[in-house]
Amino acid sequence: MAWFLLVIAGIEEIIAAVAMKYIDGTRKKWPIIVMTIGFGLSFYCLSQAMLILPAGVAYAVWTGIGSIGVSAVGFIWFKERFQLPQVISLFLILAGVIGLRLTSSS
Repeated sequence: MAWFLLVIAGIEEIIAAVAMKYIDGTRKKWPIIVMTIGFGLSFYCLSQAMLILPAGVAYAVWTGIGSIGVSAVGFIWFKERFQLPQVISLFLILAGVIGLRLTSSS
């Protein structure tokens, strides 16, 4: 259950971070609402996962999911370009997240 909550926390972080891209000062309310709810749910799920998983592992996986997810959305949705070293670095983050999951006792 802790790993499920951690994945949900990461997905919510991605949603909230993408919503930030759409904030235009304070004129647009929906992105602010989505961002606030997204980060709130993300932090709640992360805190619940940290009750079972070691804090360092949970936080590393959470930030890894967020980093990879926001980068993927940027590439697919916003048509951002990446250099090969950046793609390799993202795959290393993914390998680290997978490694943490495989070696975790919880």
